[in-house]
Amino acid sequence: MNRKVFICIVLCLVLVGCNNPKDMGLTDSQIKNKNQKLKQILEEFKDKNKTLKREKEIKDILDNMTLEEKIGQMLMPRLSKNSNITEVNEDIKNKIDKYNLGGVILFSGNVVNKNQTIKLVNDLKEAMDIPMFISIDQEGGIVNRIKFGTKFPGNMALGATRSSEYSYKVGKGIGEELNALGINVNFAPVLDVNVNPNNPVIGVRSFGSDPDLVARLGVAFMKGLQDAKVVATAKHFPGHGDTSLDSHIALPKVGHKRDRLEKIELKPFKEAIDSGIDMIMTSHVVFPYIDDTLVKSKKNNKKVPIPATLSKKVLTGLIRKDLGFEGVIITDALEMKAISDNFGESEATVKAIKAGADIILIPNNLDVSYNALINAVKKGEIKEKRINESIKRIIDLKITRGIINGGVKENESIEKIINDNKLLESEVAKRAVTLVKNKNDLLPFKLKKGNKILLLAPFNNTLNSMKNSLNKIIKDKDVKDITIKSFNYSSLNGLNKDIKKEVLEADYIILGSYSKNENNTSKFILDLVKFTNENNKSLVVMALKNPYDIRYMQDIKAYIAIYGDIEPNIFSGLKVIFKVNPLGKLPVDIPKRDGKGILYKKGYGLNY
Repeated sequence: MNRKVFICIVLCLVLVGCNNPKDMGLTDSQIKNKNQKLKQILEEFKDKNKTLKREKEIKDILDNMTLEEKIGQMLMPRLSKNSNITEVNEDIKNKIDKYNLGGVILFSGNVVNKNQTIKLVNDLKEAMDIPMFISIDQEGGIVNRIKFGTKFPGNMALGATRSSEYSYKVGKGIGEELNALGINVNFAPVLDVNVNPNNPVIGVRSFGSDPDLVARLGVAFMKGLQDAKVVATAKHFPGHGDTSLDSHIALPKVGHKRDRLEKIELKPFKEAIDSGIDMIMTSHVVFPYIDDTLVKSKKNNKKVPIPATLSKKVLTGLIRKDLGFEGVIITDALEMKAISDNFGESEATVKAIKAGADIILIPNNLDVSYNALINAVKKGEIKEKRINESIKRIIDLKITRGIINGGVKENESIEKIINDNKLLESEVAKRAVTLVKNKNDLLPFKLKKGNKILLLAPFNNTLNSMKNSLNKIIKDKDVKDITIKSFNYSSLNGLNKDIKKEVLEADYIILGSYSKNENNTSKFILDLVKFTNENNKSLVVMALKNPYDIRYMQDIKAYIAIYGDIEPNIFSGLKVIFKVNPLGKLPVDIPKRDGKGILYKKGYGLNY
């Protein structure tokens, strides 16, 4: 404690009264108030001292960094162009050393088992004086990079439970698994509000179409990650939920005015910022009512509107000034075609940093991005003061989450954490299943000895999960002589003789549908629905991904939504089909096929 702070505390103690209060003629109430005031003053000095200590630590680190080291902190590439690299080889060591990297992102091919992942991560952490951000996309559901970890059902499944408690527990469960592996940054939660049923890239990755629900569950998920000592990242700012294009392959646009954006898209991000989110990831989406600047595209030399990732009005104006975010801004991957097709590597990198980004995620060409920033600073296009602002935020976050000063620790047993999480995985999946339609109480199906069941799905791995799950249910119910037939219908153009024969012989038919829309609802599905209705056969459709498929098959008698085609969701969906009471409620509005009006409102869900 410095001398000035010590003198101030002494003076405060004198003012509040350090002598025996009874001797000063004070009442018990006055004594209590004096003690509370003293406690408050001491806490304020403690907090101020912590802040001063943090600022000095950051300044000491910053003052001892070269420009090249600072630029390296602002780049987060893949480990290698080879997506299946599983160890820190000489090429990676050289890359880390050459570019002074501040972080890397891992993908599924990099993390194949527990022991290999822990060694990889610890080797990465030891490679730099300033420990790196080791990041990954572990959202749960369909974005699940660590295949040996818990397969949590995903955000829209959490939305169907409507439970902040479950969202917090899932965030913490994912965070504990990442922490046990040494991974310190998760690119989650997704805070996009999925108001567009034709959204090709968000869908079940969102908590739903209600901004209040997305905000509530998103903040709970964030707090769970942070309580597990993992950096939480809100994405994709200002919102990717009302797009009909995928920014991995095109440049989407959200053409709403500011007042609408504040009510829908921005609301979850604002609440996350107010609640202490660590990091925000930008979207490669155009928001013309925030920034209508046109720039020349490298693709065809035509003028294109500037996406949020490269917009100063979005990153500095909206995030920093309007919403008051003081944490780290990271771009979405610059290798995505929304950026790489329209902007040169060096131009995109420099524009993003000038706009207000702190970290460039997955530059298409690391050498080009690194040298572009070095040269921009040396030429005065970017002031070093601007670089220092980003470094302070990066270092501050690394200290806050124990990445600096935390050291390479002995990892807690991930097997134990996964085992503990299995019950939560099952509980969330069970509570998410939503019964949307059940004409004439067709469901639940009642298993009897000798039943024949026909399973239909568009992917072989999904069919295998359906068969495995159904066999577990049959075993649990101890029903004998059940025959299961299964077919992949993805290549079928309508019903053939073999399928018709199986349909007529089956007691129960379960069709798995996957993200259908006006253009890809197959003739097979429509023919199947018609044929089963004509022959009074028991057919249930299980929406394997987005819950909107019912818009295109309204003649079906029974329909359930499970919000993901991974095993926990499928198993829980089949259990509902064969008796377990459905508990989920739609977290999105399902519009009518023509888009005029609502077919099923969010919050809707039937029970047995």
